[in-house]
Amino acid sequence: MNKTMAIETAGVRQYARAAPRQGHREVNKMRFQDTVFPDIEVMLDDSDAFAGILTPDGIEACTVDAAFLLDRKVLSSYEEACRSIRQILKTQLRLELPKGFSIAMGPNDLTLFCTQECPVGEMDSYLLRKKSEVLAAVEVWNRERPWDTNPMSIAEARARNFVFDAGLGALETDGCVNDSREIELPSSIDGRRVTTIKMAGLVSYPYLETLVMPDSITQMEAYAFYDSIYLRSAKLSNSLRSISEGAFGRCRSLMSIVIPDSVVEICSEAFYQCSSLATVVIPDNVESVGSCAFLKVPRISYHGRATGFPWGATVGN
Repeated sequence: MNKTMAIETAGVRQYARAAPRQGHREVNKMRFQDTVFPDIEVMLDDSDAFAGILTPDGIEACTVDAAFLLDRKVLSSYEEACRSIRQILKTQLRLELPKGFSIAMGPNDLTLFCTQECPVGEMDSYLLRKKSEVLAAVEVWNRERPWDTNPMSIAEARARNFVFDAGLGALETDGCVNDSREIELPSSIDGRRVTTIKMAGLVSYPYLETLVMPDSITQMEAYAFYDSIYLRSAKLSNSLRSISEGAFGRCRSLMSIVIPDSVVEICSEAFYQCSSLATVVIPDNVESVGSCAFLKVPRISYHGRATGFPWGATVGN
């Protein structure tokens, strides 16, 4: 039988497991900190990080991936507990939250929802404070994330065949065919901004006709949408500085595109053989246009200073 040794220290009980039960995760040290509620304690690991909440029935909001911990059953993971409480709060607070916004959770929130001994008055006071906190956070969210017009969860992104490198903010697809004809790219995934479309980024969408690019995106790798032969309309990000080499090359059905004023560079063959583009208006602030950028485009309009006009287009101005 395993033995547990306990040491009382200023309201914190420290436990050290003598030996693990077979098939269970080994945890050498875990501290249990008293709360204002007598039926629960906050669990801290050996680095004093939150590890869960000990209740009479087991452990809630556990950050350790285990079915049992210190001979107690793990009732919910941290992610599961936070998700459930957010759903409750969304109903209780009666707020319309921005898509993608997530209510911040901490140990104090978790303890209130895990205890069976929270007085009604205390819960009412908490909900008033929480509503004020959430409203302030939403105000900051809206002010600092005007580009976040189409946030997605990682599950939603995967369902649409998107693959996301959160470290680089780079988006591509997994190569499995998706027959959707319209797509609005995500502006963020699990709160992380999407900034880049990778080379051949939408290879999973061979029948794509309409593309909407959110303003979160600041760059496209070369040949991002190359040879999208059914693409008819593309709405570009207002944060783009450059249209990359071959970005829309051989998009022979492309009939409508507006180059945003943010663009200062159009690279070589960016619109190569886009023969259905009746007219492309190039903002005058574009400073550089690469060779053959508009080869076989019927007509372009431009009055800026970049040299080489009309870059392969049939008619200029």
